[in-house]
Amino acid sequence: MSTVEEKYSRKFEEANSKPTHRGAYYQDDATERSRVLVEAKYKDTKLFWLIDPNEDRVTHAKFFAYGGKISVAIGQTLCSMVKGLTVEEACSLLGEDVERGLRDSPDETAVPEEKLAAFDAVAELLKIVREQYPEAKAVALAASSIEKNAPEKGGDETPSLTDQAWLSLAKDDQIALIDIVLDEQVRPALMADGGNVKVLDITDGERVLVQYQGACGSCGASVGGTLSFIERALRKGVYNELIVVPNI
Repeated sequence: MSTVEEKYSRKFEEANSKPTHRGAYYQDDATERSRVLVEAKYKDTKLFWLIDPNEDRVTHAKFFAYGGKISVAIGQTLCSMVKGLTVEEACSLLGEDVERGLRDSPDETAVPEEKLAAFDAVAELLKIVREQYPEAKAVALAASSIEKNAPEKGGDETPSLTDQAWLSLAKDDQIALIDIVLDEQVRPALMADGGNVKVLDITDGERVLVQYQGACGSCGASVGGTLSFIERALRKGVYNELIVVPNI
């Protein structure tokens, strides 16, 4: 009994075999380029976008795909399509748009009919991007403001507390000082998007255990950009050796 050979378009095979956008971006990449990092994972595909917060425009895009060749082709094509678009424009794309972008001719699908459902992943990925971008942008802008206003090394400004003074404080006083910095530099950005953060404990004057609240609890950035933002703010405003750990 013979089997019918599955037919894929030439563009599909090229996208699958030579994925130029495969890879990842990290928070350091975003900071270096003054961009917002947004990550979105759905099933076996993960997107990494760098977005210009001034124009809300995607400037860089990469992906990882852990599944089969359709996931690779989707990731490659979607990353190619979104570069240069605004977040709103990019998140308005459909799975059908990506599939059509892989066709060799308008009237022939890029993949066998029974494989078309795989393109539903596009809508799910873009839904995550749309949901996460506002908070990620607020955090990035707040972090940038902290960096600009921080005293330069060697200047007349001194740290808010010397190491010795900080470590000699009682735990309640340490938490109180941490809360002051959070109130001034962190919580306004989180609360603008329906989130917040609570300090649960501090160990040995260095390990700060926090709990995300509201929208932050379900945001993917809570263990990435948001966590880095909180840690940088506390290290600059309180004590340079602080390590922030989310209570997950």
